[in-house]
Amino acid sequence: MGTIPLRYLMIVLLVINLFLSSCITEHELYQSASGEKELPKWRILSRAREEFGPYTQWKEALIKELIDGSRIVYTKMGPVEYSINGESGPYLIVMHGAPGGYDQTAALFSDMFGKGLRILSWSRPGYLRTPLQDGNMYEEQADVAAALMDNLGIKRASVLGYSAGGPVAVYFATRYPKRIWALILECAVTQKWVVSSENLEEKIYFGYLMYNDPFLWTSEITGRIAPRLIGMSTIEMESTLDKAAAQKLMDDIMHDPRRVKVLKDLMNSMSPGNLRRDGMENDVEQLKKVKDLPLDKIKAPTLIIHGTDDADVSVADAALASNTIPNAKLYLVHGGFHVMALTDTIDEITEKRVMFLKKYSP
Repeated sequence: MGTIPLRYLMIVLLVINLFLSSCITEHELYQSASGEKELPKWRILSRAREEFGPYTQWKEALIKELIDGSRIVYTKMGPVEYSINGESGPYLIVMHGAPGGYDQTAALFSDMFGKGLRILSWSRPGYLRTPLQDGNMYEEQADVAAALMDNLGIKRASVLGYSAGGPVAVYFATRYPKRIWALILECAVTQKWVVSSENLEEKIYFGYLMYNDPFLWTSEITGRIAPRLIGMSTIEMESTLDKAAAQKLMDDIMHDPRRVKVLKDLMNSMSPGNLRRDGMENDVEQLKKVKDLPLDKIKAPTLIIHGTDDADVSVADAALASNTIPNAKLYLVHGGFHVMALTDTIDEITEKRVMFLKKYSP
């Protein structure tokens, strides 16, 4: 997702990597940040870099924030990381995209907070603190979601499947029809998806940069000091809008503090890359195998939301779902793209989701 222009970042990344090589391993940094194990005091160079290195400080603070913001529950499928926003109301469980984790919900769907729902966010297997061993196939991940609900005492919930979380949402709806009362598929994958072999930027990004924390750190800093640069790159990568439309949208975003915040949160929701690598690599492999999803078996009321200018997941995926899921409602967002939270019509999209869920709420 959003990156600053690769021709500049590749140079910056090379320089940063030269200066950030450290005797602190990724595992040691995680242990130190989580409080699991203190670094030996004799590791003077490691300790100095941990205390004073901007990159290490950023990464350690991010790990602490992620740990503090979630809980772990031990289900029959294995340990699962989750968080809940909201004190009362029916549940909405979010099947996040890729890369992701429980924190992607707050980054991209915070507009649904405070709407009378209890929003259950969780890290799908391979992301953050939910191990891939819980279930790598999307059918299994639907089972993990059900097991999580069991442990939390949740009998029924509505489900929002975003992007690569779409297949998981579909399988949940068909494997557990009595546990779902409404389904939203937003920018959701419903057929085979592969990294484009013709798009060099996409290949570099998904093949290397997405997992490179110095690169993600650089992007996060850029997002704080130059959100327009990050925003334009995100729009160019995730949409098919022409240059004039993209620039107009960026102008609108810069006048909206909520959407500027989305840009900043978007960077953090992809970091640290090493804690999301297993999930992302698994998603890339599983998305290649998506075929003949049981869309016609879905019985829950379904709302399909998709942007006409989504460059990441084709609008054809929405058309397939709309034509196959019985009585599904299709809401096409003209000019919308893969990050709906950045579109000019986000308030309308939020209202559409909320009204749909209120209509079918038990």
